[in-house]
Amino acid sequence: MAMLAEWWSDDGASAPGKNEALVVRRARPFLRHSARDAWLVGVAVIQSLASITFFVLAAGGGALSRAAAIAIFGVGICWCSNTVSHNHLHNPLFSSRRNNRAFDLWLTLVLGVPQAIWKARHVWHHAGEPQQKRLPLARSARLQIMMVAAGWLVFLVAAPRLFLLTYVPGYILGMGLCRVQGDMEHALDDRPERGISHYGRLYNFFWFNDGHHAEHHQFPSEHWTRLPMRRHELTAPTSAFPPHVRFVGNLLRRQNALKGVFLCALERLALASKLLQSFLLESHSRAIAPLLATLPTLPTHVTIVGGGLFPRSLLVLAELLPNTRFTVVDRSSDNVARALAHLRLRSFDLTRVQFCIAGFDPALHCRAGLLVAPLGFVGDPSSLGEAAQRTSVLRHDWVWGESAGLSRVVSWLLLKRVTLEGPAR
Repeated sequence: MAMLAEWWSDDGASAPGKNEALVVRRARPFLRHSARDAWLVGVAVIQSLASITFFVLAAGGGALSRAAAIAIFGVGICWCSNTVSHNHLHNPLFSSRRNNRAFDLWLTLVLGVPQAIWKARHVWHHAGEPQQKRLPLARSARLQIMMVAAGWLVFLVAAPRLFLLTYVPGYILGMGLCRVQGDMEHALDDRPERGISHYGRLYNFFWFNDGHHAEHHQFPSEHWTRLPMRRHELTAPTSAFPPHVRFVGNLLRRQNALKGVFLCALERLALASKLLQSFLLESHSRAIAPLLATLPTLPTHVTIVGGGLFPRSLLVLAELLPNTRFTVVDRSSDNVARALAHLRLRSFDLTRVQFCIAGFDPALHCRAGLLVAPLGFVGDPSSLGEAAQRTSVLRHDWVWGESAGLSRVVSWLLLKRVTLEGPAR
């Protein structure tokens, strides 16, 4: 009890003595930083009431009621932990220390997560997660652990079936969602300590600007309402997906990689068939020639991305642009070797072309008068949009792809077209 009393005591000033001058003090606001923090308190109330309601329904219902309670409780743990608890540990919501401690106890009980441990673990995370992982337990942490343990024991004795079949699965789900969010907010960046930001309005509305995660790591004491103002103060790694569905971006990147493997297989097939080579060159030439005619001036230098294996873009453009020099950028040395062997068989003038074994870099490869992007482009598609703001881009695409410029169908049999984009289009 002494430990609890000491921990609970407020640090407010004592009342003035009889002989002390009465000082009129300005009343402290109930919420320390912003009236908008009332929304965070509201989220904690909603999470508590929703969990209790669905647990009561699950107690007298069947499997569907249990599944709903598990989902509501699990999602609520993740939502409340990463919004209310997260902001409360960085910027305590209330002016009174006693109110903050009472709020800590409330969150500890309704989430089943000792807030003192959560805070210590999170501070360690912001410190860069040093090698020493054992964190000493503060007195408040020991108290909160005992409270959680006592609460679980009472729940287990009073309603063992509800505790084991509903509460425990929901708790595991909540902890799992928290782990996914924590990992995805950092794991896809080459410097994971920075954090990855997501600027979607819907997510940041419900998650109280947690999407500004790189900004939060750069300015950890900044209040959540002011994080969007920090957006332009740093170059933050970003994702188009919120943390819990960020795996979709990984799948799309893998899809692009698989598409590249499939198209490379077709290129190798073309190398083995002169008839197929003629068809590809003629169909591409018919589609590309009218697009080149729309350029104000013909380019004297063309960069072709992914021009290894069967170098059809190089062969077509070299014929249409007889006075032009070329750079072919391909990350595969084997593809480049195959392309060179094929060009020698065709007696191609190799002094007109330079091969560069590297990945596409907009900062380096957009200096030519024309950039050619392949159908099997592996990389960030937004980099091609960035390139189109600097120079003309001839993009190979599927016939159903969106067109932002002049477009011609290469062949309906190939389901392919080419599109010319550029700063003036």
